[in-house]
Amino acid sequence: MWWQLWSLGLLAATNAAAFYIPSMGPQSFKPGERVPLNVNRVFSEHVPLPFAYYDLPFVCKPQDIRRPWLNIGEVLRGDRIASSDYQLLMEQDTQCQVLCTKQLTWEANEEAARLVEQNYLVEWIVDKLPGATAFITQGEGGTKKKEYEPGFRIGAYDKASGRAYLHNHVTMHILYEKRGEGRRIVGFEAYPRSIENASGGCPDLSANHTRQLLVGEHKETKVTFSYSVHWIEDSTVHWNHRWDRYLTVSNSQVHWYAIFNSAVIILLLTGVVAVILMRMLNRDLTLFNDEEFRDDIEETSGWKLLHGDVFRAPSYGGLLAPLLGTAVQVMYTFIVTTVLGIFGILSPSYRGGLLTTGIVFFLLMGSAAGYYSGHLYRTWGGSNWFKNSVMTAALVPGSLVGTALVLNVFLWYRASSAAMPFSTIVLLFALWLFIELPLTLLGGWFGFKRRPYSEPVRTNPIPRPIPPLPKYLKPVPGVLLAGALPFAVVFIELFFVLKSIWQDSFYYEYGFATIVGLILSLTVCETTIIMVWLTLNSGFYKWWWRAFAYGASSSVYIFAYSVFYYFTRLRAGMPGFAGFIPTLTFFVQSLIISAAYALCTGSMGFFAAYFFVRRIYRLVKLS
Repeated sequence: MWWQLWSLGLLAATNAAAFYIPSMGPQSFKPGERVPLNVNRVFSEHVPLPFAYYDLPFVCKPQDIRRPWLNIGEVLRGDRIASSDYQLLMEQDTQCQVLCTKQLTWEANEEAARLVEQNYLVEWIVDKLPGATAFITQGEGGTKKKEYEPGFRIGAYDKASGRAYLHNHVTMHILYEKRGEGRRIVGFEAYPRSIENASGGCPDLSANHTRQLLVGEHKETKVTFSYSVHWIEDSTVHWNHRWDRYLTVSNSQVHWYAIFNSAVIILLLTGVVAVILMRMLNRDLTLFNDEEFRDDIEETSGWKLLHGDVFRAPSYGGLLAPLLGTAVQVMYTFIVTTVLGIFGILSPSYRGGLLTTGIVFFLLMGSAAGYYSGHLYRTWGGSNWFKNSVMTAALVPGSLVGTALVLNVFLWYRASSAAMPFSTIVLLFALWLFIELPLTLLGGWFGFKRRPYSEPVRTNPIPRPIPPLPKYLKPVPGVLLAGALPFAVVFIELFFVLKSIWQDSFYYEYGFATIVGLILSLTVCETTIIMVWLTLNSGFYKWWWRAFAYGASSSVYIFAYSVFYYFTRLRAGMPGFAGFIPTLTFFVQSLIISAAYALCTGSMGFFAAYFFVRRIYRLVKLS
C-alpha cells in the first residue's frame, strides 16, 4: 500500500509541471478580427515593488481606459490590467505603427532611467498570455527548444558607462494555430528596441546600428513610441499546451537530489525514534512497572516520575488554544490548495487563482480552527467558549493583517500596485466579519461541547519542583537544534519557491513540493517527539509550549535563508540601489510567510508530541 502511494507521488512529481486545467475554454479569432492587447504592470527581479503600467509618466495612455474585473488574488499580487491602443488584427502583419509621441519632463526622464537601472520588466497580455522574452535552450540529446521568460525589459542599462536606454519600439510575434475557420493564439513574444526617434513617424527598422534613446538626463525629451506585429503560424504547439514554454521544469535532478537528501534524514530520524520507543521506553516501563525496582527508580529522575504533572494545564492555555486552532486552519488551507494545484485546477492561466483560492478556503476553514481551539480550551479547564472563539478568529489574522496594513501605508506612499486599495481592505474585513467569524464561533461551540480529552493519568494537586535543564535544552539552543533537520529537508526546494515569490517566475512543480512536504511533516513530528522526550527525561514537565516551539523552530531558519536570498539574489538591499521601502517590503512579507509556516509546522509538532506523551503514559502501571 505504501509503495503504491509513493509511486503515485513520484508520478505526480514528474508530471505536475505539464498538467493543468485551463481556467476557461479557448477563444478563437477570425482573420482580420481585432485581438485585444491589455497592459498590466512593470516588475523587477531585484526590487519587490511592482507599479501599474499607466502610473508610469513616460508611457502612452489611451483616451478611454477600460479596466476588466479583477479577482482578489490579482489585486493582492499587484495586477492592474487595463486596455490599450495597440491594434492587433488576426493574420494581418503591421510593419510599423506609431502609438504616440510624448514629451517627457525631466522628472519622467529620470524615473525611466531609474526603472531601467533596476531591471524592470513590462507585462502585457494577449488572450491571457503574458508577453514573454523567448530564448533557446538545449535539451536532452542536444535538441533545441524554445522557452519563455514572462515580461520584457523596459530598457537596457550599460553598467560600464552608467547610461540607461529606454525601449520605445516593440516588435511582437503572435504565434497561432489554425482550427477550422478560427485561429487560436498559442504564443506571445516581445522583442523591444531602443531607437532615438522624435520625428512623430516610424523609425528605420532596417538599420543595424541606430542611435539609442538615452534617458536619465536632467532635461525634457521628446519620444515617439511605435510597434510592429508579425503573425506566425506554429503547428508544433497546441492551445492546450501553450503554457508549457512558460512552465519549463527546472533541472529535475536537483529536485530528486533534494528528495533523496530528505529521505536519508527521515530514515535516520525514524531509526532514532524507533530506538527510543522500542528500547529505552520499553526498558524504563518494564523497570517502573516491576514492584521489586519501583522504590529504587522513584529515587531517580526521568520522564516516568512526571506522571502527576505532565498533563497539568499549560500556562496561558487561553493563548495556546487559539494559536493551535489557527495553525490547523492554515495547515488545512495549505493542504487543499496544494491538492488543487496537483490536479491542475490552479494553473497560471487562472490569474490570481492561488491567492484567491487560499483566501476562500482560509475563511471556510474557520470552523476547523474554532473546533480544535474550543476542544483544547475545554480540556485545559477553560469556561468561556465565546471569548476563546473570538480570540481564535482575530488573534493571528488580526496580527498579520495589522502588520500588512502598516506596510501598506509605505506602499501607498510609493504608489506601488502592490498596495491594497481601500475597497479591497473593506472587502477583506467584510469577508472576515460575515464568513470566518461566524464559522469560527460555530466550530468553537461544537468543539467546546465535545467531551474533553481524557488524560491517561491523574494530575497531582501540588506541582513537582523542576530541576535545572541541560544547556542544549534551554529555549534558544533547543529551538535552534530542533529546527536544523526540518530546514535541511526543505532548503533546496525553498530556493525555487522564493524565486517564484520574489522574481515572478512560475512555480508549478507541485508534485516535487508535495513529496518534500510529506517528508517535512514526518521530520517535524519525529524531531519534536525526540526533543519532548529529552525534555521530559530531564524532569521538565511544562512541555506544551515547547512542543509547539520545537515544531515551528525551522521557521527561524526559513527567515534567515530569506535574508540570505535577499542579499545574494535580489540585491535590493545594496545601499542606494532600491531604498528603504523595497527592503521593508521584503522583510515584512518574509516575516509573514515565515509566521504562516511556523503555524503549520508548530501544530504538526504539537499534536505529534501530544499523541506521543499520551501514549507512553498510558503504558505506565500506577498503583
